[in-house]
Amino acid sequence: MRIVFLILFLISNIFAIAIDKNWYEGTNENLEKLYQEQIKKADSLKANVAQEEKEQLDYQLLLLKKLSNFIKQDNQFTLKEVTQIEDLDDYIKKIKEYLKTEIDFSNKKTEFEETNKKIEILDEQISKLTEKESFTTINSQLLYAYYILKNKENRQILDEYAKFQENFKKKLLTSLEILKISTKEDLTTKLTKLQNSFEQILKDEKRLLLALDKAQISENQSKITSLGNDITQLKNEKSKVIENIIYTKIEELLPSLKDKKSKYFDYSKNLQEFVESSNEDYTSLIELLKYLSREHLGVTKTTFADTKESFLDILKYTWQEINNPIIPIGEGISILAITKFLLIFIIGFSIATFYRKKISNGTVHYLKNTTIATRTMLANLGYYFLVAITFVFGLKSVGIDLSSLTILVGALSVGIGFGLQNIVSNFISGIILIFEKSIQVGHIIEIGTGLRGKVTQINMRSSVITTFDNIDIIIPNSTLIQNNVINLTFSDDIRRLNVPFGVAYGSNIDEVIKTILDSLRNSDLIYLRNLPEKAAKVRMTAMSASSIDFELLVWISENPDENGVGSSNMSDFLIFIYKTLQENNIEIPFPQMDVHLKRS
Repeated sequence: MRIVFLILFLISNIFAIAIDKNWYEGTNENLEKLYQEQIKKADSLKANVAQEEKEQLDYQLLLLKKLSNFIKQDNQFTLKEVTQIEDLDDYIKKIKEYLKTEIDFSNKKTEFEETNKKIEILDEQISKLTEKESFTTINSQLLYAYYILKNKENRQILDEYAKFQENFKKKLLTSLEILKISTKEDLTTKLTKLQNSFEQILKDEKRLLLALDKAQISENQSKITSLGNDITQLKNEKSKVIENIIYTKIEELLPSLKDKKSKYFDYSKNLQEFVESSNEDYTSLIELLKYLSREHLGVTKTTFADTKESFLDILKYTWQEINNPIIPIGEGISILAITKFLLIFIIGFSIATFYRKKISNGTVHYLKNTTIATRTMLANLGYYFLVAITFVFGLKSVGIDLSSLTILVGALSVGIGFGLQNIVSNFISGIILIFEKSIQVGHIIEIGTGLRGKVTQINMRSSVITTFDNIDIIIPNSTLIQNNVINLTFSDDIRRLNVPFGVAYGSNIDEVIKTILDSLRNSDLIYLRNLPEKAAKVRMTAMSASSIDFELLVWISENPDENGVGSSNMSDFLIFIYKTLQENNIEIPFPQMDVHLKRS
């Protein structure tokens, strides 16, 4: 199947139409000649084609004429050089010119990107065509050529804009050194009047929007039209006031920028805040001011001011975010509330743990004469009481009303009454196992049914025991709490292995013991060798009917070491004893019975 798809893909590529670069590559004279020849060819075909094809030819002629006119016109794009800036008013005027040019620059970028997208779409469409000489194919090729030539021109214009704007910024920068600034004491008064006008416009805007809502509800069309015109006029007036305020603020901050005073950053911050609140796009202006301050005042000073401002903004934003509700409980729980809950819980849990250890150790003078059982009871009661108090304070810190928990308790009691006793019993048993730690993950246990294995999981409802046959047994937690459990590794994982064996009557007992112990020390069996108090021993246990019975006592570890190597098992030691006795010609007895016949 893949081969069929591959063949179809290759065939489609063979017959696909490629982009004909002859329509846009070459000198203007050759391109003009090509376009004129195609115009004549299209004109000659118009008389002998159907109406639909005639429309295609008309469109082709239109594209050819556009291409012909395009290569004939002078596409050289230049911008006027920036004149010398002398005073403050002229400087403000030049800033406005810079921003206007920046808007034209941005529009040209957008046009360039949109044309590129059209070129990509046309490229894909042409690749799907198969008839090279069809009107559709030729028209697509001509349109592709027009976009290519258009974007070639746009690329030159963008490069010219980029150079011009860079030089413009440098001109504004160098002019700061020689700029003549006359102090205008009326700037503060002017700004106050403009701010008052702006606030009045905002009030009028709200009033008109409310009136428009009423008119729309009452479906008064003439009123809607009238109010719409008033709102549009007010928005235009608002934009002019915003512009006046912004450039007045620039006029206010320029002296500080020229004289390299730190007060400039306060003016700049005030301007940025107003621009953000006005919802007008003055991004290019803010970027220009950042460039001028960075180059004129120095990178270090500007960066420090920006960093300080950014740090404060980050702190404000972070504080706002961590106080925003993220969990819809009550009035909502925020990240800060969760953090407070965790801190309270950690501190309370640490205090409870410290209390239990202190009481359990019994080192305090007034607890020395108490029994272990009494100390354990006091330690556990105090521990769970402190944990409960911590939990209550933690819930209060996140704003959860504890009285609402009574509903949950009531629902649970009803559920228990309808048959959830076993689930709740196992759940509580799981909590007890987790906190009591009498059975932990990694312990080797044996329960009353004779099941032995390693605890691999302790969950809230059940625990998992993996037997030595690698079988996972899931046991309800209540079984581990209510029944007798033998924990072979509660205090540690070391236990003694009793290996029974027997020899025939008449054997030298001392020689048997010495032979077994010497051979054991020289063997490869894995057991605890380096602990004097847990040294291997051989002891005689019985004189039975057919043999003298002994036990080899060795200490082994129930869990593998860090390399994954475990101790030898019962089978390994029995095989070792059997081979050792055979190699040393010590007789291994078997049951015997002597029958004596008595003649009567």
